[in-house]
Amino acid sequence: MKYISIHKVLYIIFSLVICSVVYGQSQGDLNEKYITYRNRLLSEWMLVSPDVEQFGTNIPAVDRQIDENGNVTWFSWSDGNSNFNHWLGILSTEYRLLKNNNNDYQETLSLLLYSMIALERLDLYSEYLLRTYHNIKGSDSDKPGFINYPEDMNGFLLRDDVTLGFWMQYHDHFRSEPGNIQDTKDGTETYVSVFKRGAIPKQGMSQDNIIYLLQSLALVKYLVDDEDVSNIEVNFINNYIPEYLKSKDIWVDNTVYFGKWIDDIVDRLLNHINPKYPSQKIVLKPKNNFRARPSKNHLAGIISSRWYILNPVTNDLVAEGNGEDMGVWLNSYGIAEAANFITGKNIYHNDGSDKGLSKYAFKSILFKDLRFLRFGGIPLPDGLDDYMLRALASVADINWNKKSYDLLYLLGDKRKVWTYEHNPLVLVLLHKDKYKKVYEPGIDSYENDMKYYIELLGTAPLSGPSTDYRRPEYHPYWSSSSRLNWPKNQGRKDISPVWEFAGMDYMFLYNLYRLVFESENYNITFENINKSIKNTYKEYPVPEMDRTDLEYFYLPPKQKEN
Repeated sequence: MKYISIHKVLYIIFSLVICSVVYGQSQGDLNEKYITYRNRLLSEWMLVSPDVEQFGTNIPAVDRQIDENGNVTWFSWSDGNSNFNHWLGILSTEYRLLKNNNNDYQETLSLLLYSMIALERLDLYSEYLLRTYHNIKGSDSDKPGFINYPEDMNGFLLRDDVTLGFWMQYHDHFRSEPGNIQDTKDGTETYVSVFKRGAIPKQGMSQDNIIYLLQSLALVKYLVDDEDVSNIEVNFINNYIPEYLKSKDIWVDNTVYFGKWIDDIVDRLLNHINPKYPSQKIVLKPKNNFRARPSKNHLAGIISSRWYILNPVTNDLVAEGNGEDMGVWLNSYGIAEAANFITGKNIYHNDGSDKGLSKYAFKSILFKDLRFLRFGGIPLPDGLDDYMLRALASVADINWNKKSYDLLYLLGDKRKVWTYEHNPLVLVLLHKDKYKKVYEPGIDSYENDMKYYIELLGTAPLSGPSTDYRRPEYHPYWSSSSRLNWPKNQGRKDISPVWEFAGMDYMFLYNLYRLVFESENYNITFENINKSIKNTYKEYPVPEMDRTDLEYFYLPPKQKEN
């Protein structure tokens, strides 16, 4: 018996050694793949620039199409759901891993600073862009479009500002032709962004955009320290954004206080989607085809709420995800809980969002269980897609009760169309002290998940995700804009045209995996450091913009001198 026991021990030790070698090799391959994806993203999918107020800069694209010769024929910034969410998530996790492992992280810090300012650019100039589009003139100007400062720093954001002027200047950077101008859309047929004119012109952020943004902002708040940015080139056109950041003690001398910055953005977002009295409530009425609209008259209303998303220029709800189906109200408990966790302020529950039906409905749908007191409940269909609830729950650790660990197991669902694999890792990262008790080396769920993520990341094609199943590296798990946001979109096979994707889902998931399971020995060799950052005005000629009937929106208007 003694001999058998020793033999078993030796076998276990030998197995662990072999596993560590295999995992080490896999991890090295995964890291090299990450670097390849990173270089590809920066050189082909976004225009990184210190000229931070030029419209379109520092926002990654998501999809593109190529012809049979490999030429890019169409470029897309998609619907705004994975752009900032994935990119800020990538940068915050990359920053933490590099800094923890004593690596150079200055380029990562530069990219993060630029993209945070891109958010501020959208917040400041979105109203200006819409006023120009709708030909709204200020009281002291005969020209359409004007800037109200600081009133326009209010949490209302267009999904992107990739403009015709941006595309005409930088299409070569994206390996594409400029295309023919579409008179009715302020764009060309070779690119698409939600900013362009179309069925929904200059589209504002919907609730899922904001919810995903809250998740990535939580990671920036948790993972990024206050930093000296004196060595980072930043070029402003106007003083609005710097003045605002200084007034909030976010940017003081050469130091940026990222925690304060995140708190301020969250404040603005929550104040915009939950406006206070005397703002009108939206009222759900049968006579409006069961759609909720802003209304002073609540007569014959089924339910009313101040949780909705308004376009402040048109004074109407944004086009999509606006709350007219009471969706923002349904998510209000989770939104407020997430904001409370991020800022630590506990001030965002308004209009009954922390009690009664709002709280009960959120938890019931999340856990698919209509509970009645302590005696059980009625299960809900698993097919209810709850992606927004899951993202919010991962930030705020929303369980049936505070001590419960059920959320971790819920988010770890591995079924094909409900995976959302980043959410359990976000939860564990943001609530490390709680979940390390049930999720650490030696625990089956931890060990099984570690293996699952390694195998999943290993299937990602080195050349990047695409729909071209003829490629030797093609894999159905990586054939959509983002398997993290849209896990249903698996197994896509298109060869005419071929779709290629930015691969930010792989990058985001890989960094989350490393932080949770293998946080040591992370490195990126920045052989071409800062070469991905373009001095846009010097490297690319300013395009001809002589069509007076089109709005190019090349640069914001220059601030008037006092």
